[in-house]
Amino acid sequence: MTTPKLQALIAEAVANDRALHDLAERQKEIKKLLIEEAEARADEHEPGDGGGTRWTATAEDGAIARVSFPAETLKGKIDGEGKAIEKIKALAGPVFTRLFLPSVSYKPAPNFRDEARALLPKVEAGKLIKLCQTESAPRVSFETAERSAE
Repeated sequence: MTTPKLQALIAEAVANDRALHDLAERQKEIKKLLIEEAEARADEHEPGDGGGTRWTATAEDGAIARVSFPAETLKGKIDGEGKAIEKIKALAGPVFTRLFLPSVSYKPAPNFRDEARALLPKVEAGKLIKLCQTESAPRVSFETAERSAE
């Protein structure tokens, strides 16, 4: 790619990025307004799939906006120590072990990669590190050029 083509591509990408940002901000505002309207019209809510409720509104052209108010979901994990679990155990009483399944989880220690390389042979450290990682996609960011006021 020639330098002028690359420069034009970057300029287009930055302009698109700005436009997308502006559209995303406006979309957030619209969604907030629709949620507020739906909350104000609770009498128009219908039962939702899987619990909760939903509110539907239609535009002049027939397009639909649907605001869903999902039912509350169960926590995926409850810490095994602290006030919350103590309250839960007290309320559940003797049926606690039927209502809750114990689980053990681990998270990598600070400086995990460096520690693994220092403590294990090179091959094992590499394999262990690989098992404890998830793939990350490349990211592209843009900065708007500062322009002097003329």
